[in-house]
Amino acid sequence: MMQKSNGMSERMDSGGKDMMQKSNGMSERIRPHALIRIIEDSEIPLGEEESRLQKIKGKVEHDEQLSREDEAFLTRLVERANEWQKGLKSSSDTKPEDTLSG
Repeated sequence: MMQKSNGMSERMDSGGKDMMQKSNGMSERIRPHALIRIIEDSEIPLGEEESRLQKIKGKVEHDEQLSREDEAFLTRLVERANEWQKGLKSSSDTKPEDTLSG
């Protein structure tokens, strides 16, 4: 019985390593997709930044490498999107009697 459990754990260990290597490679591709989804789902007003986001989205869809500036841009937009969502949540949490009439 001990040999079986050892054999299984060895397979699990090597399988785990393989999975980690695959997931690391995938996470680099998935991360921009996830960031873009966060930005789009937040419905944050982008204004002039919309065109740059669309260009980056096109690169991501074609599996092109993003520049550091593109990655930084996405990260900044995600931070803004998160702040936007916090603002929406706090304003929706405000009770009508807590606001000034007028």
